[in-house]
Amino acid sequence: MNKYFIIFLLIATCNINAQNNFNVRQLQEGYNAKNKKIFIDNFPNNFKDFKLIFGWNDKLDKPNALYNEANDFIKYFFELSSNNDNCKKMIMKIACQAKWEADAVNYFHMNLVLLVENDENFDKMLQTLEDKDLNEFWRFYFDIENLIYSQKLYTILNAFMKEKAMYAFNILKKERSNYTDKHGKLYKYQIFDKDGYCNLRKNGNSKSDVIEKIENNEIVNVLDSSEDWWFIQTNKGLVGFVHKSRIKVKN
Repeated sequence: MNKYFIIFLLIATCNINAQNNFNVRQLQEGYNAKNKKIFIDNFPNNFKDFKLIFGWNDKLDKPNALYNEANDFIKYFFELSSNNDNCKKMIMKIACQAKWEADAVNYFHMNLVLLVENDENFDKMLQTLEDKDLNEFWRFYFDIENLIYSQKLYTILNAFMKEKAMYAFNILKKERSNYTDKHGKLYKYQIFDKDGYCNLRKNGNSKSDVIEKIENNEIVNVLDSSEDWWFIQTNKGLVGFVHKSRIKVKN
């Protein structure tokens, strides 16, 4: 009984490997010939297969079949998605299952950010996802080394999607803060200004409209600290900009 079971597993494994090799060859042929149909039909439609083709093989400690070509293949697939809703659905499916890594997954993530920021149709399609998948999508979107919620992303999303994205962002930030706290470092940011308050502004400059005055010592949620004017969220949920000189790390 055990012998037959082992034989069955070996046959199944061989069939899977043969199918993967076939898909890789077809994918390469589609890319080289710029045959959109062949390329799309053989592009991996889930994260597991995506890793098997473009990722690093952790068990064997070596690259998978198209590891070195991953950037070109992924970029081409995203280019095709601009006029193909099926490609967009495949992208959403992969993103809902994905875990960030610094190789092909990172190439996928970079193209995903551009797609979200520039394709209104894709953002509308996101709204068709169930809550669980939508949470997983935004978790993958934010779960990179530099955790930020950019102003552009906040600007383009509608109210419903802003809420979903912000929820995932704050959950992830809390998880990271808890992890950091266990290791002796927990960073919280608070307002400090010699006048006793600072202005929360609509845009990142001193001439922009004032949304609200924030009192000293109020804890703020930093969404993006990549520029001199930090994109933040107040305790009331208001979003805007404060110059980094008015924010300090709370001990």
